[in-house]
This record gives sequence, structure tokens and C-alpha cells, in this order.
Amino acid sequence: MCSREIVTLQLGHYSNFVGTHWWNIQDASFLYNPTEAQQKEKEVDHDILWREGRTLKGEITFTPRLVAVDLKGSLNTLKQEGVLYETNQQEDIKWSGDITLHKSTPAEKNAYLTELEKEDQAILEDKGRLPGTSDVIYDDVDMKDSSSNTTKDTVEISNYAPVVFGKVFHNLDDVVRVWSDYLRVYLHPKSIHIIEQYSHLNSLHPFDIHGAGHKALEDHEARKELEDRIHYFSEECDSLQGFHVLVDTHDGFGGFAAETLQHLQDDYSSKSIMTFGFTPSNLPDDTAVRRANRILNSVLSYHRCFTHSSLFFPLSLANSLWKTIGNYANFPQLDYKLIDYHTSAVLAASLDTVSMPYRTVNPIHMCDITNNFNSLGKKVGSMSTALPFLLEAESNFVDMIQELEGHLPWLSITPHCVNQSVPFMQSVVVRGIPENIPRSPRGLYSSCRSVNDTLQVYLTENFNSCLNAGTVVKSPTKVCTPFPHIFRKNINKHGLVSTTERHQFEGIDSVPMMTSMQSSPDTAQLLNTLYTEAKKLNIRKHARYLECGLEEDEYQEILQDVADLEKCYRPKSDMG
Repeated sequence: MCSREIVTLQLGHYSNFVGTHWWNIQDASFLYNPTEAQQKEKEVDHDILWREGRTLKGEITFTPRLVAVDLKGSLNTLKQEGVLYETNQQEDIKWSGDITLHKSTPAEKNAYLTELEKEDQAILEDKGRLPGTSDVIYDDVDMKDSSSNTTKDTVEISNYAPVVFGKVFHNLDDVVRVWSDYLRVYLHPKSIHIIEQYSHLNSLHPFDIHGAGHKALEDHEARKELEDRIHYFSEECDSLQGFHVLVDTHDGFGGFAAETLQHLQDDYSSKSIMTFGFTPSNLPDDTAVRRANRILNSVLSYHRCFTHSSLFFPLSLANSLWKTIGNYANFPQLDYKLIDYHTSAVLAASLDTVSMPYRTVNPIHMCDITNNFNSLGKKVGSMSTALPFLLEAESNFVDMIQELEGHLPWLSITPHCVNQSVPFMQSVVVRGIPENIPRSPRGLYSSCRSVNDTLQVYLTENFNSCLNAGTVVKSPTKVCTPFPHIFRKNINKHGLVSTTERHQFEGIDSVPMMTSMQSSPDTAQLLNTLYTEAKKLNIRKHARYLECGLEEDEYQEILQDVADLEKCYRPKSDMG
């Protein structure tokens, strides 16, 4: 059966942090032992987000169907073209006179990346050649023909158990500077696109306002290169269903995304575009200018995202973003730091779980979600997550659901949405919950004989005026290395709450999770607070935005569009 593929775009440094964790989580779920793969029921169709290729020497590659965009100097030790198909060619110097060649000192790999390199070297010595690497020429042979015996659960390119997953690296918090510092997976040579006009962390020429992103794509060659990369991955799909777009909404990448989303909407008008807008929790908040820039960038980015997307989800671990950043999501069993490496991991695990309904072996179509959610103009959604779902080692799903006693099992990761209202509709995913249902459940759950039965009763009883869709996935979320060590000591190796503390050198392999993707009246609060704060700003006093082409009348129209969208989420009684 042909998979309905999705192409993923990551636009921005923080979005690449989130995306890196997301691909690592998926990679950790691959089964490397063919015997184990045959015995275990296949749940997730990895063909939807990943692609196969083959080198001329017959080596199979398996990489994300991804275009990742960042600034110059943001890759650290990672080469832009990746390492799978490098040719090790020397630079061709045509100058005939005297030359002086200056070479910068290469960045050093951290302990985690060094361990990965040793692992690859061991395979090189064992097989005589690193799978999918060396100096071969890449040939885009389609691996979907029936002659291939490869499955996505037994990936030939990595047909070995990655021992590094079983090791605990306690110092990654201190050494991770960019997203490639913990990238586990191989990327296709066409995946990484660098914006050459701007440098990462350059305070003299910052990429910090929405208009800078527009300017970055004014160059014809730069735009063509980006579009060619998108076309490369989309045109090889047999049945493309749409795009995931991860975007930073607080800086210039919001403007870059606006141009990119418009291109997707124009060239792929029949496809779904699900956009996730990220804001880091640790943005500088010490000056009025920085706060104003954050508000202006956000209102401009949000407007473009919900205008050019099928569905848009603003996401952050900060519950408040406009006047000040703060009131961070307080997960009862997490001790995370306000660093990108930590906060992006929580968002990535949530994204991996919430997207399960259209990534399983028998999925619904992405457009089924986007069309239902954006009915009557509701194109902005919210998301909540339980990481981990609080399940005691000796308990079961029925007991834990009943112990909630009206409290929600999840926390919001959409700023300014606090789950105070019953949603219009929601898609709830439960994963990694053992099927140890008690023989004689009590009360409302007396007829439940499975996790799915329990979930359906819970949704019906607690959200009876809401259109609910519930999905149960048996496999838990993989949070082994290089996922950060953010779980408290009473969470055991399998993500369950235990009475015995975990050893300090023992990592966590996986956790159960529960997520909710919602269209909710609470979204009105998000849009109202953003509109209120943005309206207070006199755009004529922000010359850099005007210099990049933003006009005062256009800004007022954007504010009005946000205000009009807010009305879609108000109950009719509030609209008089």
C-alpha cells in the first residue's frame, strides 16, 4: 500500500532544535533486529515522514523528508551537505598568482557525537564500508518497488543496535550549543538550506525582525534554491498529502516562513499545510525594544501563518509571551531547565505523539483533521500534553483516569490558552499504556475491557458537548539518549511512577504520554491578548519594520484580521 507522504520544513534555529529531537525520537523507535520486527505488530508507518534511497553500490539510505533552514554559522560540526554522500573533493582554486590559504580551526565534537563517530567506525571495520557512506555517487533510486525486501522497521542502513542509546551523557546540558550537537540521524544532502546574508548570533547584523525574513528571499537565486529543495522532496512522493511546517515566530524566520507558506499555498493548493509556530522560553526580555519586537514579530508571523496554512498551532512552554515571558508549564514529574535543548525536547515529544493519528499504519488523512478543525474560520488550534502520563508502576489506566476526579491529565503548551473551556473539537492520543485493565472496573468504566474503551468513555463523559476523536498507540515515546535528563528520580526506566528512586546513572528508555490537539474557545484569549498588546504599539516608531516594507495601513489591516479571527472562537452569547 502506498504511503501518503508528508514533507517537513523547519524554518528557524529553535524549530531545528525541536525538529532534531523529533527525528531522534522517531529514529529510536526503529526496530533493528529483524526477528523482533517480525514478532512485534507494526503501528507507525515511517514512510510518511521518511524517504528511502539507494547508492550506486546498492546501499540503502533512510533519511527524513526534510528541508531545514538556518543561518550561516549555525551548524557547528555538521556539514551542510551532511555526511552520507560526501565526495571529499578539494576546493578548485583557479587563481594563477601567489595565494595564501587560510583554514579555520574545525569545531570539536562533543562526547556524544564522538561516541556516534566511534560507533560508525566500528561498523566500517566490521563491514568494510560504513552503510550508505564513503565516496560513492548518490543515485536517487526509488526504493518502493516490490523487489526490495527492506521494511522501515528493519532499516538496512542501520541494521545494528545503536549502543550509544544505552549510554547516559550527563554533560550534554553544558555542551549543546546548536541543534546539530545532538543530531542522531543522517540528513539528505538537499535537506539543509543556509541563509547566507545573516550569521547566527550576530548582534551587529541581527536576523531579529519579521521583515528581515522577507528580504532574505528577495534574491531570486536564494528563493529558487529553497523552492528547488522543496520540489525535490515533494515531487518524488507518490501520494503527497501535505506539509509539516515548524517555524520560529519571534524573529526574522517568521517573515521567511510567510514567503515560504505562500509558495506552498500557491504551488500545492490541494495539499494540507499544518504549521507549528514556536517561541523559546528563554528569550531576552530586559528592554522595551526587545519586548516590542517580540510582539510585532509574533502578530505579523501569526497572521501570515493562519492565513497561508490549513491549521496553525502556536507552541511554547511559556504560558505568557507578550508583556513578559513567564508562568512556565509546570509538569509534575519534570525538572527541565529554560534552555533550548530542554524545552524543545518537551515540545518535540508532544509533537511526535499528537501527530500519531495520521502517521499510523491505518491513518486518517491529514486533511481530515485540518478541514474539521478550521471549520467556520477557526484556523488556530491549541495543544496540551502529559509528559509523562502519570501512571504508577502497579496501577492501570482505569484507576489513574478515575483518580483525576475532574482534573485534566494534561497541561497546555499553547501560550495564553489555559484549558478553562470545553473545546469545540479535539483529537486525543494515548500511547504506551499497558493493557492491564482490572477484571471488574467500577462505576462508569465497568464495561471497559481495554485502554481504548477507557479512553472513549473518558472523552464522552468529560467532553460530552465536544466532537472527540481518540487514538490509542501501544508503543510509548522513546526518550533515550540524546533526549535530555529532565525526568524526576521517581520515574523508572519505563516512564512509570515508582516508589523506588532511579539510579543516577540509569537513563529512561520510554514514557507513556497523552496529548490533546484542540479547537477551543480559549484561543480567543490568545488572540485577544496579542491584538491588545500589538495595538498599543505605534508602528511609525519602529523604523526598521517600515524600512523592510511594512506599511502603516497594512499593519492596521493585520490587526483587524486578528480581531476578526478572535470572534470565531467566542461563544455566541458573548458576541451580543
